[in-house]
Amino acid sequence: MKSGCIASLIRWNGKSARVQLKDGSRVTLRVSFKPRVGDWVVEGELSREQVS
Repeated sequence: MKSGCIASLIRWNGKSARVQLKDGSRVTLRVSFKPRVGDWVVEGELSREQVS
């Protein structure tokens, strides 16, 4: 599963989100809150904690 920083939100319906990562890849995630640019996807899961 992909990991990376969110560059843009493509679609969000309250249960899932389609996002584009900074490396250009697009992934669909199950989410409980609206993702924001700068949030991180870590092994396919949304995280607001920055990964170093």
